[in-house]
Amino acid sequence: MALSKDILGKKLDAYKFTVERGKVKEFCKAIGETNPIYLDPAEAKKAGFEDTPIPPTFQTTFQFWGYPKIWDDMRAMGIDTARLLHMKEEYTYLKPIYPGTTISAQGEVCDVKTGKMDMVTFKTAYLNEKGEACIEAEMAIVIRPEGT
Repeated sequence: MALSKDILGKKLDAYKFTVERGKVKEFCKAIGETNPIYLDPAEAKKAGFEDTPIPPTFQTTFQFWGYPKIWDDMRAMGIDTARLLHMKEEYTYLKPIYPGTTISAQGEVCDVKTGKMDMVTFKTAYLNEKGEACIEAEMAIVIRPEGT
């Protein structure tokens, strides 16, 4: 199945992900993050947070841990995931997210460019249990031409 501009506006499945303190600590260790506001609740509270907020870019784990079916859904849209390259990721941080928060999310195709290399952009809003937007994300991918 070839990529078509007809997927513009297509919504991915909605999913939920609960932020676990241990996973945040593992993430911090993996990226070398040592700022105590992400690791120590007392330090986070001294800095004005309710608890340890998630560090920047932790939300990328939401999709991979909370929605592993994304790869099958991309293939069903005509995206050749074997030739997929991550192009860019942009985040708008609106509210802190803390361990114990259950995030709801649903991505949507907001741009499609076809040509020598196809490009697809997804937009996702990450909402807390109150339905408040905490993070808005935009992810763009490129699909390399066959034979490259």
